Amino acid sequence: MYLPSPTYSFTIPSLHDETQLDCRLYLPHNSSLQLETIRGAIIAHPYAPLGGCYDDPVVNFVGGELLKSGYIVGTFNFRGAGTSEGRTSWTAKPELADYVSFYGFMLCYLHSLRSQEVSRRGDGSIPGGANVEGPDAQSTLDRADIHLILGGYSYGSLIASHLPALDVVADLFKNIIAGTQAHEILQTAVKVSALLEANGSTQERNLAIEDHLAVEEPLDISGTTISYLLVSPLLPPLNLFLTFFSTMSLDIGAHSPAQRRQIPCPKPTRQLHICK
Repeated sequence: MYLPSPTYSFTIPSLHDETQLDCRLYLPHNSSLQLETIRGAIIAHPYAPLGGCYDDPVVNFVGGELLKSGYIVGTFNFRGAGTSEGRTSWTAKPELADYVSFYGFMLCYLHSLRSQEVSRRGDGSIPGGANVEGPDAQSTLDRADIHLILGGYSYGSLIASHLPALDVVADLFKNIIAGTQAHEILQTAVKVSALLEANGSTQERNLAIEDHLAVEEPLDISGTTISYLLVSPLLPPLNLFLTFFSTMSLDIGAHSPAQRRQIPCPKPTRQLHICK
């Protein structure tokens, strides 16, 4: 199964700078909210200078199979791919920040869906049919699980394999300042999730970034599980050429050069079980 037309199309800014990235979101026919675990997946595309973008056939096939299995699927174009702004870098550090930007979006989006489900099931029931009574009902509801797959094909798998830990990414979306890239990403996630609640629609919608909604409670990653899906991962020496032999780190932009942040990233062998 290949991906159908996207449910939502929109752009978000990269945390590296203000480069706008094309994004797509696909909702399964049977909503993940009806399951015990809200499930999402990101599939990143191959190297843009060689024609890679989110329309890649492998990305579409892998995403389609996950969608059929009930996952909310997200794809995006790295800088320089499709109609995303910017150009491909020599070090892959900006692309790493591009991926983290969409990773953050998906965390915020899935968290917002969980909050909606908690509100909707205020009688104490949780996805899966269990019931909770007494003063601990709300706290139990808040722990409804989220499972997010971080995936990629070829160059996309290279970037996915260097992603920082879940808590590092979540920290980027806590105590954020209005007007920053992180704030705009969070606003977009809240807005997209609100469209589902308001319309229950799976028709494709293009979102205007200027429409703002109030940001809800801080991002909570409790009950969140991360898995990796790497398709045809790039191995040495090719992966070293594509990163210009640099040590990968997350380079986060700010309003002034002095405020830029460099966050070291773990080596893939320390956090991944690579599947060929």
